[in-house]
Amino acid sequence: MAVPPAVPPAWASQAGSRGRDLVVHGRDRELRVIGHFATDLDPTVLVVRGLSGIGKTSTVLHALKQVGAGSSAVRVVRPCSSRPSAHDLDNNRRIDLSAWSVPEHLEHDADFDAAGFLRAISVWAGDGGSGPRVLFVDDVGVLTPERARWLQYLADEAYGQDWRVIAAVRSITVDPLSDDVEVLDLGPIDRMPLRRVLAAELSFPVAADVVEHLRWWSAGNPRLALELAGSLSAAELRGDVSWAGPETVGSAARRAYRAMLAGLDPATMTALAAAPLGDVSVVRREGRSTVRHPLLALLCREVCGAADGGTPVPDRGGAGPGAVAAMLDGLHLDELPARAWAAVAAAPDPYLAARAVGVSLLTGRAWRDHLDGPLVPDGVGPGWTDHLWWREPAAVGEAARAAGVRVAEALLGLEDTGDLPDPVALRADLRQIGPTPGQDWVGVGIQVRALLALGDVVGARGLLADHSGATPGRTVAEIVARDVAAARVAAFDGRAADVRTHLAHATELRPSVEEWLPARGMRVSADAVVDGTAPASTMPAQAGSWSARVLGEYAADLGAAHLVVGQAEGAVALLTIALEHCAWPYRGRVQVRCDLVEAVMASTPPGNVGPRAQRLLDPPVAPEERSAPDVAAAYCRLNALLADDGTPSAAFEAALHTPAAPMSPWQRVRMLVAYGRYAVTRGGRSTGDAMLDEARTLVRLAGMAGWLRGIDAFLADADASGGTGPEWEVLGRHEREMVKLAVHGATNSQIAQATFVSERTVVNRLRRAYATLGIRDRRDLVRLAETRPPAWLAGG
Repeated sequence: MAVPPAVPPAWASQAGSRGRDLVVHGRDRELRVIGHFATDLDPTVLVVRGLSGIGKTSTVLHALKQVGAGSSAVRVVRPCSSRPSAHDLDNNRRIDLSAWSVPEHLEHDADFDAAGFLRAISVWAGDGGSGPRVLFVDDVGVLTPERARWLQYLADEAYGQDWRVIAAVRSITVDPLSDDVEVLDLGPIDRMPLRRVLAAELSFPVAADVVEHLRWWSAGNPRLALELAGSLSAAELRGDVSWAGPETVGSAARRAYRAMLAGLDPATMTALAAAPLGDVSVVRREGRSTVRHPLLALLCREVCGAADGGTPVPDRGGAGPGAVAAMLDGLHLDELPARAWAAVAAAPDPYLAARAVGVSLLTGRAWRDHLDGPLVPDGVGPGWTDHLWWREPAAVGEAARAAGVRVAEALLGLEDTGDLPDPVALRADLRQIGPTPGQDWVGVGIQVRALLALGDVVGARGLLADHSGATPGRTVAEIVARDVAAARVAAFDGRAADVRTHLAHATELRPSVEEWLPARGMRVSADAVVDGTAPASTMPAQAGSWSARVLGEYAADLGAAHLVVGQAEGAVALLTIALEHCAWPYRGRVQVRCDLVEAVMASTPPGNVGPRAQRLLDPPVAPEERSAPDVAAAYCRLNALLADDGTPSAAFEAALHTPAAPMSPWQRVRMLVAYGRYAVTRGGRSTGDAMLDEARTLVRLAGMAGWLRGIDAFLADADASGGTGPEWEVLGRHEREMVKLAVHGATNSQIAQATFVSERTVVNRLRRAYATLGIRDRRDLVRLAETRPPAWLAGG
């Protein structure tokens, strides 16, 4: 049963004010015209024309307040009724003007006492401030010849008393108008202004394509769009459930089109009733012409249906494979998965199977809470994989299509088991299908994630660039998939601001993307890097519905966020879970392992890391997985962190200043922070401070200020746990050797003999070591070595 359109509560509270407080969007030109007229000296009348609900009242009131006429202007309401009245612009004060109502027939000046009308308003308005004195005559309705003469008499008298006159009308039947009358037409507003109007009036975001549908059905009339939106559920407004258009016309639309409907001849009304009222995206894609005012055509259907004894109900489609494919392509996920999987099982259609798999891999949903059969049911056949990658598979060569079959099998196996038996073969197959033309963007997004998991960020970037051209007919799923893929590449590169941009574009089109686990993880990580926002919760929405792979990637993103803000212990737990659930995360095995080692080092006392961190080197990372410059830099950092030869500074210096390939600012920040933390926890406070200070400067320049929170938290913990700490790492190689011998009880003479120097040299170097460590003598040295030993001393 059709639900009649309802007025949103926020708008219904303004009933009677006729849109007085509605926010004005998309009317910049009209606001300038009205403001110029209100402050000009030319004695004319401005007539603002537009259908009911188009925003005449709110636009005029907003423009008057912009030019300082908020207290000096007066609004006349219902002037053509028997009970006209005047109000201030905020509708706080009112005066009855019934004695000066507009006569039905106006032939001479004497028929209307314009002077008395204005005198009553002037006395009531009082001083009115210093702004321009504007008389806004609202609700004129149809500007007939009689009403036009009345308006002209009023304007002539008003100009003599320093008032300007603006009138709001729905239509004009006077031809020609007086030369003293200017007409400003208010037409439909565009999509973005309408989106802002809806956002201001509703309590939840509206999907971009739903905004476009509302704009098409309302013909860009904001009041009608709000009335239509009031009849939709939250799921329909967010695009999670499809909406094919209204089945009935609301009261605001009936008022807006009353005059137009009355002026239609029977033949035109019949033609409009039979006009196609399809989805706006279909109309655009197929180039079909359609009616200018769809709701007027729907009114014609009601009239013609009533004459025939019934109201025709628009065809909303069934639940067959075509309708299910539309749900998948439009990401109407609240209608899935039961209908989708049941439809695939009932009619094994290769295209539908590909759509279902693509959406599952895109969203990360496993759909295992619905017992509707497997993801790819029996009987579909092997050809379904063609539709996962290409829009027109027939134009693709056999070798590429065979590679597409193998890639789909490998990725589905990875989704189910977490195993990737032959990454070399997968890499080769991805390179074979990547250059083929005519690819579906959902398939491109799946390939991008696979390339990133293999460490091939260069290939992922190239794939996105090769398939970024505008192509008509892209579905919602395709557009969202490409944005999510671009966000993944940006997250892999450490471009947190770009991650936000791509996810914002995806959520504008489908707000529920914000709730998908892949998007949530990337958003949390980006917020930590840009703003220093700590993850509020690790509990995923719809627990049990996400694939193990997506849960692992989500944990990796959360762990990276915890590491940025200085919560190393939380990062260790999350990153461990990440690698257990997903051995091939989209961030790449090298980077996730390096994050885990860094978190372990930052949260574990020196000397206690050992085997726990070393186990992360198994299984080994193939050279091709670390061929990209940033991945190579991360691999250098990983090895520097795990260096156990007593000279970690040398290992870090080599990784920082002579890496295998040039690193990005993101990777340099990672290196500096890791080096700084490592040095401070092992007694090299001055070295660590220098590295962390450089990192502070770089993150401010590169828009990654969130790292400041983690750096400051780490140093605060270091200070709280033991002041500035002994500067063990500052000691040179010869000083370290002498300190080792002294701690183990060797005399100065024995130290001199062991190091082949004089006793005087031993005494001088030990004194410098004492000064560096902030102690007085050998007794303090032994005590310090027992309580807070450096890694190189404990290893000796």
